[in-house]
Amino acid sequence: MLTRMLSIAAVLLSSSAAFADGHSTLKGFALTESGKALITMKDLNEPGKVATIDLAKSVDAIAYRPVTGDLLGFSSKGAIYSIDAKTGKMKDLGAKFAADAKLKGKAVAFDFNNKLDAVRAVGSDGTNLVYFPSNFGGDKANSVLRFKDTFYAAGDANEGKTPKIVANAYTNAISGKKASSTFQYAIDAETNALVSLANNAGELKTIGKITIDGAPVDLASAGGFDIVSAKEGENVAYAVLQKDGADKSGLYSIDLETGKANLLAGLGVTGVKGFAVSQSK
Repeated sequence: MLTRMLSIAAVLLSSSAAFADGHSTLKGFALTESGKALITMKDLNEPGKVATIDLAKSVDAIAYRPVTGDLLGFSSKGAIYSIDAKTGKMKDLGAKFAADAKLKGKAVAFDFNNKLDAVRAVGSDGTNLVYFPSNFGGDKANSVLRFKDTFYAAGDANEGKTPKIVANAYTNAISGKKASSTFQYAIDAETNALVSLANNAGELKTIGKITIDGAPVDLASAGGFDIVSAKEGENVAYAVLQKDGADKSGLYSIDLETGKANLLAGLGVTGVKGFAVSQSK
C-alpha cells in the first residue's frame, strides 16, 4: 500500500482536559478520495503530520468499535469490512443484508451504539440500518437490518422537512467496554442542524443550528462526526465539516447542547465521507 504524508494546515487546540489528564491519545481517521483512502491523524492534540493509506476496497463510511478497538467500513454495495488502519488491508465480514437493507443516498452516517455493541448506518436518503456483529447472538448476529426511516418529530421546528443525515455519533463511547446507556446525535446537511436520532424509531429532534463564529452555516453533504468518552457522562464531540461551496474541510469541536462548532484545524482535503476517533492509553 502507498503511504503518503500530508500536513494539517493549522494548530489544533486541545479541547478535553479529561483525556489529557488520563494520558489518553485521541487518534482520528478520515475517509477521503471517494472512500478509497484513509487519513490517520496520529494525535488530535498534536496533529503535526498525518498519514494517508490507500484502502484495498472503497467504502462509504467508517466507524470505531469501542469494545474491541476495531475500525469498520460500510459499503452501500452490501458489505461490512474490518480495516487495518496501518496497512489498508480489509476483511469482508460476510454480513447478511436483509432484502430491504439498501442505501441510495450519497452520504452515509455510521457509528457504534456502545450499549448494544451494534453499529447504525443512516443514509442521506433517510434509510436507517443496523449491523449486528457476529458475536451479537441470536438470529440478528452478523446481519444488517432496516428500521424506520428518519423523519422530524411532530412539533419540531423542522417538522415536515426531508432530512439529509450525513453523520451520526453516540455518547459514552468508552474504550474497551460497553456503556450502560447511550444517546445518539446526528448532523443534518438539509437543515444544517445538530439533531438527536431516536435509534430504530427514526425520529429526529432539532437541538440547534450548526454555527461557526456565531453564524449559521450551509453544510455540504460531506464530513463526519464522532464522540469519545473518558468515562460515562464525559463526552467530547469532534466533526469534520465542509461549508457548501468551500474547497476544503475543517476539523471542529462540537457543543452537543447548542450545535456550536469551533475550528480546531484546517484540513487540506475535500469531500470527506466519514470520520472516526479512537482513544488509547
